[in-house]
Amino acid sequence: MKRREQKNLIPAWFRYPNYHWGTKHAVIIGAGIAGCQTAWHLVKQGWHVTLIEREKKIAQQASGNPAGIISPKMTAQASNGEDFYVDCFDYAVQQLSDLKTRHHKLDWHACGLLQLAHNDREEQRWESLKHREFAESFLQCIDKSQATEVAGIPIDYKASYFPQAGWINPVSFCNALLADCGDDCQVILESDVINLEKEQNKWQLLDKYKQTIASAEVVIIASGKDLNTFSQSNQLPSMPVKGQTTSVASNDFSKQLKTTIGHEGYLTPASDITSKLTFGASFDRNISQAHVDKNKDNENLDQLRKYLPQLADSFEKVNSAHVAIRMTTPDRFPYFGGIADKAFFTKNYADLHQGKQFKDYPKAKYIEGLFVLAGLGSRGLTTSGLCAKHLVNILESNEQNEAQSILQNCHPARFIIKDLKRNIYS
Repeated sequence: MKRREQKNLIPAWFRYPNYHWGTKHAVIIGAGIAGCQTAWHLVKQGWHVTLIEREKKIAQQASGNPAGIISPKMTAQASNGEDFYVDCFDYAVQQLSDLKTRHHKLDWHACGLLQLAHNDREEQRWESLKHREFAESFLQCIDKSQATEVAGIPIDYKASYFPQAGWINPVSFCNALLADCGDDCQVILESDVINLEKEQNKWQLLDKYKQTIASAEVVIIASGKDLNTFSQSNQLPSMPVKGQTTSVASNDFSKQLKTTIGHEGYLTPASDITSKLTFGASFDRNISQAHVDKNKDNENLDQLRKYLPQLADSFEKVNSAHVAIRMTTPDRFPYFGGIADKAFFTKNYADLHQGKQFKDYPKAKYIEGLFVLAGLGSRGLTTSGLCAKHLVNILESNEQNEAQSILQNCHPARFIIKDLKRNIYS
């Protein structure tokens, strides 16, 4: 598979300093997939982690869905976005394969995924992908009869088939990651961090009573929908998206389904544990409250019936599976890395709009010891692992100065830089 060429150097405003921490202890806010992935990667590098969660159990918000997809996101032509998702997918599949050898309760099903060419745009994408060089183990562009054979139920569309993709129970994913951390990760439940205050060289994480829950030199915000709760992180543009999934009991017809299917939404085969299929999810922008809406179950079913009518018509009764708020970003790339000192950026890079790309700009300045992994949107199960790996590499000062598009595309200060180039702050 051919990859896009990358630039030679990372601009000054996207570079990180070499860090020298007093102790390798970090506090992570949020025990969903972002927080658990970050904890796992930190522990692998010899860190001790304190993971703080406001709920009674881990992975109860966006990561509480009974079934989520592990798959790449392809574009008609090669792009940085496609490269990002392919790299994340490859990393996720390898990580899950490794975890499965040690944690038999990891509910991961590498049953493949069919992305249906269900409209003109998707059919054009299918045609383009068909003529590109992909290994069959990664992607196969198949016709209707082949898609029917792979799925086990009638499919009336061409499809892009990803043999290594599949679905997972996100809670089991988070549990496996933390179990792998052992005693190096302490989990504190039912604790809600309201404020972050710096005292000397340590961050104090305070609850609503101004009591200190934990303190550390390094803090990582991985709190999903609550990303902008803190004054230090409210500079990061984000949009809440409400998503609701629907479940249905398996029947004789649905038991024939052998693979995950993507259309406008997605569908997973029945779980061996619950004997239920999961499908959806609804996508409601700028909704910040997660309440179950029975109408959304009907919308999910109507959507499924549009593309898989025989399957949808075989269901007698559907139920709400899960509802949560996912945070996405304006460009759909996640955030990982240090949180910028916005005043420094706006002062020292103020003339970027003049196109002075050869000027010797000073190295970027960040809020010391404060990092983020957030804005994962609807594909966080696929992207969180590689993003967490890069975040920990930043903390370990292991990222090279040679340009990596993932560092720039996911940099928390990228929208500040875009605004400076457009002279928004003048």
